[in-house]
Amino acid sequence: MLLYTRSWASMASKAYIWVAIAVVIIAVIAAVLLMQQPTTPAPSPTTAPATKTTATPTATTPAQQVKVVKIGALTPLTGGLQSYGIGMKNAVELAVEDANQMCAGKGIKFELLVEDTATDPNQALQKLQVLYGKGARLIAGPMSSREVSAVKSFADQNHIIVVSPSSTSPLLAVADWVFRMVPTDFAQAKAIADLMQKLGIKRAAIIYRNDAWGVGLKDAIVSEAQKLGIQIVAVKGYDPDPKAFPQAMPTVVNEVSKAIGQPSPDAAVVFLTFEDDGVAAMSAAGGDPVLSKVRWIGTDGFAYSEALIKQVGQYMAAAKLLGTIAAPDPNDPNYQAFKQKYKAKYGRDPVAYDPYSYDAAMMLMKIVCELGTDDPDKVKATLEQWAKEGKYSGVTGKVYLDEYGDRAYPNYLIWGVVVEGGQPKYIDAGYYYGTDRKIVVYDQGKPLFQQ
Repeated sequence: MLLYTRSWASMASKAYIWVAIAVVIIAVIAAVLLMQQPTTPAPSPTTAPATKTTATPTATTPAQQVKVVKIGALTPLTGGLQSYGIGMKNAVELAVEDANQMCAGKGIKFELLVEDTATDPNQALQKLQVLYGKGARLIAGPMSSREVSAVKSFADQNHIIVVSPSSTSPLLAVADWVFRMVPTDFAQAKAIADLMQKLGIKRAAIIYRNDAWGVGLKDAIVSEAQKLGIQIVAVKGYDPDPKAFPQAMPTVVNEVSKAIGQPSPDAAVVFLTFEDDGVAAMSAAGGDPVLSKVRWIGTDGFAYSEALIKQVGQYMAAAKLLGTIAAPDPNDPNYQAFKQKYKAKYGRDPVAYDPYSYDAAMMLMKIVCELGTDDPDKVKATLEQWAKEGKYSGVTGKVYLDEYGDRAYPNYLIWGVVVEGGQPKYIDAGYYYGTDRKIVVYDQGKPLFQQ
């Protein structure tokens, strides 16, 4: 038993030795094999993030690729065209919203910059320079022809595209960097002369602003009226400066009254005014024994003016005032859609030049969106090409511009003033088709077309 135990111990000891030797051999072999494998360097701290960014774009990548294009609006938020200026701002604001939706995904975002011209030509120029300094090269506005005259040279020299929604003076019908979304007053003069002929007017006097717009329209009306055998018995201008016209207006009205003489159904006075001066002119005329008893004719300068309807609306209604303003076809589905959207956003219907303001901005932005650039020279070249082809169809219809950049093929809405429930209000009285020189009278406007 003892011999067996020693023998077993000896054998066990030898086994342990062989096991240890085997383990060592295996370890050595493993080490050798491991050394023979190709080494793969650990990824560096800069390699891993770069690979991850390439595979999965971060949330900031799209924003970094968006080009912000600044579009300016020169509009009279104060001054003689204040109520129109607010409407223009609203329309351009709506156009920018629509354009940003239209251009979504194309790498362009429009930013609106608004400056108040105060209906003052000097301030209009200063504000254009402000917008230029902020990087805007595409401008909607300004509204009046005096303002357009003031900004024209700076726009031409600096390649700024200016698209006015309402300037109509024939004196500005030149090829330059200024475009106008409305026709010149050569067309409006025909509409006014045809309107007077339809009303049976034989004698007329004109009271006008002595500025680029007033002089241009006055001359055109005189010419067109004479072609139709309408006698112009007086043409009286006044200084449109707010410091001057309140004192001058009674004298002007008195001179016109004397020129007309005996009031009769075939006599009329044509007012070429804006809002503030229009209130002064019609207040004086409404108290005049002759002018208060003749027909009054208005123009686009104060069409649908809130200031006038509140202050001299009763005088306008008593004189059965009818006026003209360039306007889209009210049955155009594009205009109807714009009208609904505008009213939903601002709580009122668009009036006067609101739709033209929308198209002035939208046409520029659509061109930028298609070109992928706001380079003024490229945008201007495309604008001129589109204008020849009528490629842009907006809320005011197809936009054709003539060789001077002014709207071609004009139509006009004939608006009037009536009293309902004891209060004066504006109505759409008819529509004038410029190509055919034809007037269609709406049912609600028929009483205003009667003698």
